[in-house]
Amino acid sequence: MFSEQKWNILKCLSHEKLSPLQLAERLNTTMANISQQLRLLEAANLVKKEKIKNRDRGKPRALFSLSEDFVYLIPAMNSFADKKLLHATTHHKTILKIWFLKNQELHEHIEKLYWKIKPYLSHIHAIAVNQAARELIIISDKLGEMEKTLSKNSEVTVKIFSAAEAQKAIRQGKEPFSSSELSVIYEYNSFISKNYIKDS
Repeated sequence: MFSEQKWNILKCLSHEKLSPLQLAERLNTTMANISQQLRLLEAANLVKKEKIKNRDRGKPRALFSLSEDFVYLIPAMNSFADKKLLHATTHHKTILKIWFLKNQELHEHIEKLYWKIKPYLSHIHAIAVNQAARELIIISDKLGEMEKTLSKNSEVTVKIFSAAEAQKAIRQGKEPFSSSELSVIYEYNSFISKNYIKDS
């Protein structure tokens, strides 16, 4: 089911809706191959097709996108090997992004901090990690509560910003938001992404 070509299609569709022709061009393959792969992915309910009404001449007739957020887990360990496809919740996505940080030493420390602030998630705009500096960056308007909850920690430096402070720093390209080592592990309503617009 998850051949390299299907993974490549899913990866492309994780960023934006695309037509079969656009996918064929991006993946340097034929329309016939892409159409076959899309049919299989659609049958597995991993992608969905959206027909375009009143399309302009030369524009795509249909666009494909991911149908939902899924996680496909394949643990292969001594005494336990299995595979499972599950619907990804916000919690699953955050934990997976922590596990996918390149610096494995940080996984346990960041996960412990995440569990401490999880009860306040509805008041948090974004959480990011600067792996090189070993920093956890939190954007929240509950600064006092965040500081109190995360006051004792020696393995990772915690930096907390209000939404207004973070927006200004992001748009001006200031640290810690200018770092190429910044990995966003949680954001509500694309808070960090949509603020990456330089002030004119």
